[in-house]
Amino acid sequence: MNRLLPREALVDGGLLLVLGFVASFGFRDTFNGWSYLVAAGAGLVLGILLAHLAKALDKPAVLVAVFAVVAFFLFGGAIALHSDGPLAALPLPGTLTELADQSVHGWKDLLTTLAPVDGGPLLTLPYLMGLVAGALGMALAGRVRSPWVPALAPVAYLAAVILLGIQTPTRLRTIGIAFAALVVVWIAVRARRTQRRAVQGSASWRSRGLAALLVAGAAVAAVSVAPVLPGADAHQRVVLRSVVVPPFDVGQYPSPLASFRRFTKEYRAPQGKEDEKLYDRELLRVEGDHLEGALLRFAALDQYDGTVWGAANQAPGTSGAAGSFQRVGEVIRDGGPGREVTAKVTLADAFSELRDVWLPTTGSVTDLEFGGSRAEDLAETFRYNLATDTGVVPQGLVAGDSYTFTAHVPGEEERVTAGLSVASGNLSEDRAGVQFQPVAQRWGGDAGSGLEQVLKIAQHMQSVGRYTDGGAENSAQYPAGHSVNRLSKFSAEGEQIAGDDEQYAAMLNLLATQAGVPARVVVGAKVPADGIVKGKDMRAWLEIRDTGGVWHELPTEAFMSRERPPEDQPPTQQELTSGEIIPPPVPVRPPAGGGDPLATDDNRHGNQEHEGGFTLPGWLVAVLVYGGIPVLLAGAVVGGIVGAKAWRRNRRRTRGAPAVRLTAAWREVLDAARDLGHGVSARRTRREQAVQIGLPAVADLARSADRHVFGRTDPTDEAAASYWNQVDQLRSELLSGLGRWQRVRARVSLASFRRLPRPDAQEATA
Repeated sequence: MNRLLPREALVDGGLLLVLGFVASFGFRDTFNGWSYLVAAGAGLVLGILLAHLAKALDKPAVLVAVFAVVAFFLFGGAIALHSDGPLAALPLPGTLTELADQSVHGWKDLLTTLAPVDGGPLLTLPYLMGLVAGALGMALAGRVRSPWVPALAPVAYLAAVILLGIQTPTRLRTIGIAFAALVVVWIAVRARRTQRRAVQGSASWRSRGLAALLVAGAAVAAVSVAPVLPGADAHQRVVLRSVVVPPFDVGQYPSPLASFRRFTKEYRAPQGKEDEKLYDRELLRVEGDHLEGALLRFAALDQYDGTVWGAANQAPGTSGAAGSFQRVGEVIRDGGPGREVTAKVTLADAFSELRDVWLPTTGSVTDLEFGGSRAEDLAETFRYNLATDTGVVPQGLVAGDSYTFTAHVPGEEERVTAGLSVASGNLSEDRAGVQFQPVAQRWGGDAGSGLEQVLKIAQHMQSVGRYTDGGAENSAQYPAGHSVNRLSKFSAEGEQIAGDDEQYAAMLNLLATQAGVPARVVVGAKVPADGIVKGKDMRAWLEIRDTGGVWHELPTEAFMSRERPPEDQPPTQQELTSGEIIPPPVPVRPPAGGGDPLATDDNRHGNQEHEGGFTLPGWLVAVLVYGGIPVLLAGAVVGGIVGAKAWRRNRRRTRGAPAVRLTAAWREVLDAARDLGHGVSARRTRREQAVQIGLPAVADLARSADRHVFGRTDPTDEAAASYWNQVDQLRSELLSGLGRWQRVRARVSLASFRRLPRPDAQEATA
C-alpha cells in the first residue's frame, strides 16, 4: 500500500490538483456556469491518477501518454458530452467521433464564439487540457528530481487558459497571486525533500545562502518585470480570441438601407410583385412590457463604399473578435446601462418577403433564446456583433420564427445633446464622402466643434428638407438609393432637399464623417403601442459615439421633416424626365472588409510607411509573448547555474599554490560525481570517497592527489595543470556515457552547491 500511495506522491498530487483547479478558474468568463470546472477537475484527477499508477507499477513514461489517450475516449463522453443525451456517456462510435472532432476543431469554435459559451461539446477542451496537465505534471513529479521542473506543467496550463480566455477577465489578479503562491509552496516542498535526502539534516549556511539568493533574485526580477509583462494592461493583453477573426463574411448579405423604400407608403412594386409593398403589412409582433416607442434595431451600418452603407466584417475602431460577428450561446454579455426589458418576437408572413438575415433586437442584448421548430438550427448559426449590437442569422429568417431576448434599453436622456462629449476621429474610411466637404461647410456654417456642426446640419436638413417616398409624381425626380450620385443630387446647391429615411440618414452620416464625428446609420423600427410592427414603423436614424465608447441615438425626427415637397416644382435638366416607372434599386451588397478610422493627412503618410514594413502575424505574437517570457526566465535560471559552476571551476583552477589547486581539483571531482547523483560523505579520505563513487578512474585520481599533496616535495605548476587535465577528461567521460536529458540534468543540478553530508554512525563505525 505504501508503494501505491507514498506520502510524497500524495503531497505532489494534492498540490498539483489544487494548482490545476486554481488555473481552471481562469475559464470563469469563457464558459457559462460551472460545468467547465467539473470537466477540468475530472481531467486533472484522471491525469494525476494515471501518471502515478504508471510510476507505482514501474512502467515507462511513454505509457502515461497511452493511458491518457485511452482514458480521454473512455470517460470523455460521460464528462464532456452529457448534454448530448444519456447514450453519450458510453464509448460508442458516435461519442468517440465527437470527442476526436472537438479535440481538433473545438479550439476554433471556442475562439470564434462570443464568451461566455454554453459549454456543451466544447467542455471537451477543459477536460482534455486538465487531463494533459495532470498527467504531465504528475509524471514529471515522480520521475524528475528537480524541484521546479514539474511546476512547468500547471504553469503551461494556466498560460493556455489565459490565451483561450477573454480580453478583460475578472479575478485574474486573484488567480495569479494564489497560483504563484502555490507554485512557490510546491517547489519549496520538493526542494526541501531533495535537500533532506542529500544532507540528512538541516541545511548548511551555504545552502541557505544560495536559497536566499535565488529567492531574492526572483523577487527583484518579479518587481522589475511585472509592469511590462503581458496582461499588466488589460488593453494590451494578448489572447488568441483577439487575433483570431471568425470565418464569417457579413458582406455577402444585402444592406437593409438599400431597399428601404419597400417600407414606404407610395412604393411602386415591380409588376406582379404586389406582395413586396410592406407599408401596411405586419412584419413582426413584439410582446413584452414597457416596449412602446422602443427602437427595434435590424442592423448598424458603419461602412460606405460610394454606393451603399453596409455592415463591416470588423466594426471600425475595433480589432480581432471584439468587433466581429461571433457565434453566441444563450448568454451574450453582462448587463449594461438603461432599463432591463424582456421581449418575445414572432415573425409574420410579410417578413419572409424581406428574405432577410438581420435579427431585430433592441438595446444591448444580454441573452437570447430561439423558439419554434427551427430553434436549434437558428441557435447554431446565429452570430452577434457586440460592438454594433447587430445580430445575423445566415440561413435566413422566415415567417413563424420566434425568439425571446433580454436587453438593457437606454432612455431618452441618452440621446444626443449639444453638451455630449463625443469621441474624435472618423469610423468609416469613405473616400467617396470627401467630395461632400463643401456641403458640410455650407450647411454647418461657422459651428464650433464637430458635434455642433453635425447638429446644425441636422437642423438645416430638418427645416429645409422635405419628405418623399418616390410616389408617382416624384419617382423620377426623387429616386431611391444613396449612392454618391444620388446624394449629390440630394444636396445640390439651389435644389430642394427631398427624400426618405434612406437619403437623410445616409447623407447626415457622411457629413458627420467629414466633421470628424464618429457616427453610424441604424436601420430598424419604432415599436407601436400594440406591438405589431408594420412597414410604416420602419426608421433609419444615426448613432454617435461619446468619449467613453457609448453610442447615443440621434432620432430621425431631428434631421428629417415629414412635410411633402411642392407638387408643381419643375424638374432640373439633370433629373430624369421620362414617364417610365423606375423600380427600386436592387439591394447592393456592402463591402466585405472593415475599415480603420480615417487618418488625417499628417498621419496617413506614416501609416503607409508602417504598412509597407514587415508585420508578425497575431498568433505568432501571442506565442512569442506568452511562450517567450517563460522560456527566457527558465533560460536565465539555467544560465545562472551553469555560469556559477564555470566560475567556480575557473577559480579553483587558477587560485592558490599548486597544492591548493590540486586539492581544489579533487573537490571538482566530488562535485561532478554529486551532480551525477553519486553519494559522497565528508570527513573521509580521498580513497574512501573514491570507493563511495565506485569508478576506477576516480580511484586513480585519488591516489595521484595523495601522492602530490603528501609527497616529500611540493607539487609543481605543471603537475597541477596535468592533474586538472585529467579531471576535465574524467568529467567528459562521465557525461558522454549519459543520455541527453541526464547530461542536462547534471549540468543544472544544485547538488554540488550543498555541503558534503557527514557520515552516519554506522558508516563511522565501519
